[in-house]
Amino acid sequence: MKAGGCKESFVAWENCVDEAKKNDDYIAAKCMAVTAALRRCMEDHADYYEPILRAEKAAHEEAIRELEKEKAAKEESERNSGCMKDLEKKMRWLLLLFYSLPGILNFKCF
Repeated sequence: MKAGGCKESFVAWENCVDEAKKNDDYIAAKCMAVTAALRRCMEDHADYYEPILRAEKAAHEEAIRELEKEKAAKEESERNSGCMKDLEKKMRWLLLLFYSLPGILNFKCF
């Protein structure tokens, strides 16, 4: 990173991250401006930084896919939870009916 056209931006970003870690600050919030400046610089020098930008884009896309999978799994779980509650309710009614049947039909075998 320091060999390309964004050396100054990278050093500023690196210093910000180091300071944030040292002070136990939230890095993303503290270093937002220098991160944006570094990103703009890298895009301006895309010929040099293209492999990094490509890897960053792929990581971002993978993170989105994972979040979408988690969301779908959560929605499926919630749907299944609702189905299970309905099934449990029906089972309770069936058990109640089953155990009430002998009395209703005057069976004395239970």
